[in-house]
Amino acid sequence: MKIYKSLFLSFFLFSCDGFNEEIVPININVEDVESILVINGEIEENKIAWVQISYSEDIDASINTPINYVKNATVSIITEGGSSEDMPHIGNGIYLGSNIKGMIGETYTMTVTIGSETYTAKSTMFSPPGYQGAWVYEIGSTDKGGGSSKYSDEWIINDPSATRNRYLFEWWANGVHYIRQDWAIDDNRVVNANEGLKLFTVTLDPLSNQQIRHRTAEIDKITYDYYNMYEKIVRGLVSVTSQTPYNPVSNFGKGTIGNFRAVAFSSAILLTPPDIFVIAQNKQNVLAFEPNSFFKKYNLYWSNSAGVTENSNVVSNFRLGMTNDKINFHVNDNLNNGSTYYYRLQVEDGEGNVSILSPEVSASPDSNVPADTTSITLGNLPTNIVATPGNGEITISWTPAVGSKLVHGLYWSNQQGITLEKISKDNAFWDIQSPYIHTGLDDSKTYYYRVSVYDGIAVRLSKEVSAKPN
Repeated sequence: MKIYKSLFLSFFLFSCDGFNEEIVPININVEDVESILVINGEIEENKIAWVQISYSEDIDASINTPINYVKNATVSIITEGGSSEDMPHIGNGIYLGSNIKGMIGETYTMTVTIGSETYTAKSTMFSPPGYQGAWVYEIGSTDKGGGSSKYSDEWIINDPSATRNRYLFEWWANGVHYIRQDWAIDDNRVVNANEGLKLFTVTLDPLSNQQIRHRTAEIDKITYDYYNMYEKIVRGLVSVTSQTPYNPVSNFGKGTIGNFRAVAFSSAILLTPPDIFVIAQNKQNVLAFEPNSFFKKYNLYWSNSAGVTENSNVVSNFRLGMTNDKINFHVNDNLNNGSTYYYRLQVEDGEGNVSILSPEVSASPDSNVPADTTSITLGNLPTNIVATPGNGEITISWTPAVGSKLVHGLYWSNQQGITLEKISKDNAFWDIQSPYIHTGLDDSKTYYYRVSVYDGIAVRLSKEVSAKPN
């Protein structure tokens, strides 16, 4: 009988914001399995090379076991033209180049020597493919948990040659690289030159209030094979028996996991506006929404009748107010009490990209509600949030927000300051009730929580609490 257990592997990717780490469990046959060398490196166009080296943990190790980094390797990168440089260790198994920068058309060889063993990988940097088009559109929100979006997206990749091409896709939202959504595709056909490859929602549905940077690079076959298996493992699309200790396939050779790639990315940016919450007051409507540091301009379109478009009245590039709870708001004043006003919001980032209009909302100013912006909230929120530590777990309890159609969830992080802008969807639980027990935690880390509530229009977050397992 074969026994399968989870082997926890650490994968690092490098960006302009630094290194991002993902620990991915891979179920494998444990018969005669030894610790596996993990080498993951990259050189990007106009950037220096990096590589992160570690060993997989013992098959019985906990996911909380410290990563076994390789700190004494000799690492170098060589160009096809003969230029070379050593890459010193800078910490946590990371080796960094200094002078050689990625150049389109160049072939790079990375060599890693550990003791008496040498591992070599080669990769050529292809031209960035470019985009023929990219757009986002509103589809309507149907997921009561709030984890799905009102939006979807489409992309047309410029397939430049009349040959079979392979592509790597990266998904960035509000400056965060969602590493576990990296994905590779083989166009699997010989296409006409510049025909274009049309794709629907390549990785994730866009959420509200996001600047989405979609990056695409053409890659070689072995890099495609690596990401193809990596994606299937992460998403649970392959069975245990289809995996081996040496999947995903590595261009560093037998006995290793990981990949070295030379990549030149094309980028396209899409924006989604925040959801608006409207508070009707005397002779004014206050429009409140979650902030986003990537958005630099806000345009408010409004009308006295339903069906707001970009041809409706507009308040352009208005100044934002902000509450003590970091909620943005805008006061639409000098209105008639009892009349209904309809609104849609548009945002623009610092690169000049403009969003579609937000879903339409409406409100009627009310003479019985004093004009006041000191106590603005994004609607009814959960209260009495308490995080109680336990052995490897934390119990979170709360008093639910009032409403028959409200659905509660939970966002968590190991860093203080949770917002919808920067939290990963992997760090969220949907459609839950109080109390909720968060298990499998590291007793050495502090966990931060905000309870969410979803009303069919927007996700809103409670105040933040924290605890450390004991």
